[in-house]
Amino acid sequence: MICTSLVVKVASRCNLNCTYCYVYNKGDDSYLKQPKIMSSSTVKILLKRVHEHCIKNSISKFLIVFHGGEPMLTGMNFYIDFLRQNDVLFKDTEIKIEYAMQTNGILLDEKNLKVLKELNIHVGVSLDGNIDSNNNNRIYHNGKGSYNEILDGFIKIKEIFGKDNANCLCVIDINQNPKDVYMHFKEIQANEVNLLFPDNTYETNTMQNGQLFAWLKIVFDLWHNDLDLDKPKIRPFVDFIGLLLGESNYGNEMYGKRHNKTLVIETNGNIETVDTLKICKNGFTNTNLNIFENELNEIYSKNELAYKYYYSHFDLCKKCKDCILEDICGGGFLGHRYSKKNEFNNTTIYCEDMAKLICYIQNKIYQDLPLNLQNKIEKINYEDIKEFIEG
Repeated sequence: MICTSLVVKVASRCNLNCTYCYVYNKGDDSYLKQPKIMSSSTVKILLKRVHEHCIKNSISKFLIVFHGGEPMLTGMNFYIDFLRQNDVLFKDTEIKIEYAMQTNGILLDEKNLKVLKELNIHVGVSLDGNIDSNNNNRIYHNGKGSYNEILDGFIKIKEIFGKDNANCLCVIDINQNPKDVYMHFKEIQANEVNLLFPDNTYETNTMQNGQLFAWLKIVFDLWHNDLDLDKPKIRPFVDFIGLLLGESNYGNEMYGKRHNKTLVIETNGNIETVDTLKICKNGFTNTNLNIFENELNEIYSKNELAYKYYYSHFDLCKKCKDCILEDICGGGFLGHRYSKKNEFNNTTIYCEDMAKLICYIQNKIYQDLPLNLQNKIEKINYEDIKEFIEG
């Protein structure tokens, strides 16, 4: 078990108050105990831990994602100093540290983006579609919508980094028009859009089975039938297609059959499992491990949740193991399986929706193939597995 990427919480506060946020609005208040900004001493120890971790485990490429809260609240000198320390520490090695940032985009301007580009920090923006869709959930602390400021930041990313780096995360809101959401991402010329399932557990989920699929089916049809070569790549569609075609390099913590090799470093240096698991209950991801005292990989032997997350697409309930879609779905995201009664010994709350979507996409791919290839592939009809999935 080896960690190959870190989500680094450089800021524990945010200038937005998104209604669905798993850090602030899903019942976890651990952020209140964190320093607002990561200190330079924590950065120094963090890079030292990454350096020794890569050498000890013969890792040649490692990813660090700057996250929050809102990572732009640190100011640009933070990143200049971070990369300066990185260059000193890794200058005589063959280890390549790649950097990315996930931001709400509000504080991005031309000057900041030029610095980030010079530092080779790739920037992704969270934008939930058009103005109505975005402003329904991505709001300031006073309730005001954030669309105009986010879009302005996104446009500047395109101008400075180029269209190929204009990528968005979008949390699905089934109450918004799916056609409007898709067409908006086309209009702003997004390169890639990752449609995220809302983060809920069995106790907090309010969606009815089939609703998420119905929304995604409309988006998929629009995307699949769109002959524009510059249309955005839409995840999870491209991932499911890759997995259905047997490509092993597709999949992530949400689906597929890959190990989850990402850890989180909190602002004070705490080593934790991914923070989306905070949706399970207050303090759920706390490990009592910290980079000042512990090596990164210690978490796997000292924390059961970290171990379970690493193997979450393999450590499945019996129903998932017996399902013909297991290799594609991978049981879904670990947090979406959680219930107070059974903990993670459940199917995902989106089991029916994912099964319907996977079957629907496979059928569409099947229809696109020439007859000689269709004969080599077994078509998966949802009706044939409906009783098993919904039983």
